[in-house]
Amino acid sequence: MKTLKKLSLAILLLGNLLLPTIVVGYSSGAPKKTCFSMVPGHPNTARQNSQPPYEIWPSSAGKRVRLILGSSEGLPYQGFFIVARDIDNGRYVGEFSNLPRLTKHVQCSEGANNAVTHVSKEDKRNMEFDWQAPDNYEGNVVFNSTFLQDYATYWIGVESPRITVLKSSAVVDTSAPQMKNPRTTTPPYYRPTPLNIEYGQDLFYDGCGTTKICFGAPSGCERERNCKAVVAVIVRGERYIFEMQGKDARYVAVGLSTDSKMGDDSVVECVDEGGRVGLYMSWNTGRSNQRIRTPEGSVKLESSSIRDNTVSCTFSRDKRTIINGQEFDLVRTPYKLLVASGTGVDVNGIGFHDIVYLPSSEGRLLSDVGEIKAASNILFRIHGALMLASWIGTASVGILLARYYRQTWVNSQCCGKDHWFVWHRFFMIITWLMTLAGFIVIFVQLGRWSDETIHASLGLATTILCFIQPFMAALRPHPGAPRRSLFNWAHWFVGNAAHICGIIAIFYGFSLGIRSNLTPDWVIWIVVAYVVFHILTHLFLTFTGCISDRQGSQRVNSFPMKDMHSRGSMSHPDARRDAPSSGLRKLIFGIYFVVIAIFAAVLIVIVVLAPIEDTWKTWMNKI
Repeated sequence: MKTLKKLSLAILLLGNLLLPTIVVGYSSGAPKKTCFSMVPGHPNTARQNSQPPYEIWPSSAGKRVRLILGSSEGLPYQGFFIVARDIDNGRYVGEFSNLPRLTKHVQCSEGANNAVTHVSKEDKRNMEFDWQAPDNYEGNVVFNSTFLQDYATYWIGVESPRITVLKSSAVVDTSAPQMKNPRTTTPPYYRPTPLNIEYGQDLFYDGCGTTKICFGAPSGCERERNCKAVVAVIVRGERYIFEMQGKDARYVAVGLSTDSKMGDDSVVECVDEGGRVGLYMSWNTGRSNQRIRTPEGSVKLESSSIRDNTVSCTFSRDKRTIINGQEFDLVRTPYKLLVASGTGVDVNGIGFHDIVYLPSSEGRLLSDVGEIKAASNILFRIHGALMLASWIGTASVGILLARYYRQTWVNSQCCGKDHWFVWHRFFMIITWLMTLAGFIVIFVQLGRWSDETIHASLGLATTILCFIQPFMAALRPHPGAPRRSLFNWAHWFVGNAAHICGIIAIFYGFSLGIRSNLTPDWVIWIVVAYVVFHILTHLFLTFTGCISDRQGSQRVNSFPMKDMHSRGSMSHPDARRDAPSSGLRKLIFGIYFVVIAIFAAVLIVIVVLAPIEDTWKTWMNKI
C-alpha cells in the first residue's frame, strides 16, 4: 500500500513538471485547470533553469499562516498562482483568506478556496494574505507557487519552507526552503538606467520608490536627493527595516500615525549622543513628546553613523507591537508617516522639530512600495493669508478712514453716504468675512483646539471682537442721542482691541513658522516695520489734525467721542466742507494705502510660498 502511495505521488509530481502548456494566458488570473500543472498558458515561451528571484515568506499564529509573496531584491511581479499541498499525499489543504487588492480565490477542489491568483497585470510587491489549516488536520504542508514577472518570464515550482501543522498550531521550518526542480523562462535583459548622480551625492536614495518606501522633508526632496530628514522602509519577509537620516540635527525621528496630526503616535528616534547614536521609542501626546520604556525586542538598532553633520541609522521593528496600550500592526494596518528632525533633546524625549516636520498624506501598508506624497498644508496657508489680508491690510485702512477722514471728501457722496463711511464699512465687512473664513479654515485643518495656546487664544479673541462689531454698528444710536458718545467709545475700543490682538497673533503665528523652518527669521522685522509705519502714520495724522482743529470749527480727530461737528448738527454749513489740510491728508492716505498693500502682499507671499527661501532657490535654479 505504501509503495502504491509513493508511486501515485511520484506520478503526480512528474505530471506537474512535465505537463506541457495546455491553457491560454489570462491577464486576469489563472483558471482552475492551472491547479494541477501550475503552468501559465503563455505559448512560444522557452524554458530554462535558473534561481527564481521571488520567495514565499510564511509566519504562523496558531493554525493560521501569514504569507508574503515577494522578492528580496524588490522586483515586482505581474502575476502569480499559489496552492497549499500536503507533502505526503499531494492533496490540496486548507483555505486562503484576507486577500489583498488585485487577487482572487481559485477553488482547486470543490467548495474550498485553496488557491490564490492575480486579477490584473498591475505590478505587485510583497502581497500578503492568510492560510488557515483545517480544524482536525495534522501534517506537513508546503506552499507551491508560480511567479510571472511579465508575459514571457515566469518561474514554476517556487516553494515555501515546510509548515508542520499540529492540533493547535502551525510551525514554520526556519531552514532555507528547498526548490524542487524550478523551471523558468529566460529572464529579460534590462539595459542599466544611467543615474544622473553627481560625485558625492547620497546613496541613501537609491531604490526609493522601486525597492523601498521613501518619505522625506521638505516635500519632494527624495527626487532631488537633498532631504533635511528622510525615512526609508524595506520589508523583507517578517522584517520591517527602517533607514533614517537627518542633516544638521541632534535627532531624526519617524512616527506611525492613523492621521496626519501629532497625537497618539508611536515614534522611534535616532539621537546624536556625543558621537554615538542612541535608538529610543517615544509617544506623541498632542504636540508634546515623551520617551517611553521600549518593549523588549520591539526595535533593534542595526547600524548607525554620524558623518558630515548627518545622523544616520538603520533599525528593525517588530511587525506587531503594543505601545501605550495601543496595537501597531505593520502587516495589516496602513499608517501615515511623520518624519521630523530637530536640535532639542533631553532625558524625557525629543524637543520641538525645529528643523523640519512633515506628515504623509495617506495611510499605507509599509510593504506597499511606491511614492508617498506629503499631506497638504494648504489650509494653514489659506488661514495665514486670510488673517494677514484682514488685519495687516483691510482693517488697517478701514480704521484709518474712520479715525481721520470724516471731514474729508465731504463735498460729494457715494450711495447717499459720506465717502469715509462707505469705504470704512466696505473694508471692515471684508475684514469680518475674511476673519471668519480664516477661523473656520483652521478648525477644519486641525479638527480640534490648537495646542499653541497663546496664538490660538489671541486669534479667538480677535475673531470674537471682530464678529460683534457689525452688530454693535447696526444698533448704534442716532447722532445727537445721549448714548451716541458711549457707542462711539465702545465701537472704537472693540475695533482697536481686535486689531491689536490680531497683530500680536500674527507675531506669534510667524514665530511658529520660524520654529518649524517654514518662514525666515527676518519676516518678523517686516511685521515690526508695518507696526512702526502704522503708528507713525497715526501720530502724524493726529498732529496735523490738531493743527487743523485750531484753524476751523470742523474737527478732524474723533476725540472726544462726540458727533463730528462741534455744534452737534450735520446741518451746519461747515459740515459739508472739507476740514483744513485735506490735501495733505489725502496724500498721506494714498501713501498709506500703497505701503499697507505692499506689506500685506509681501507677507502673504511669504506664507503661501513657504519656505520662501527654498522656493526662491528652486526658481533661480530653473532660470
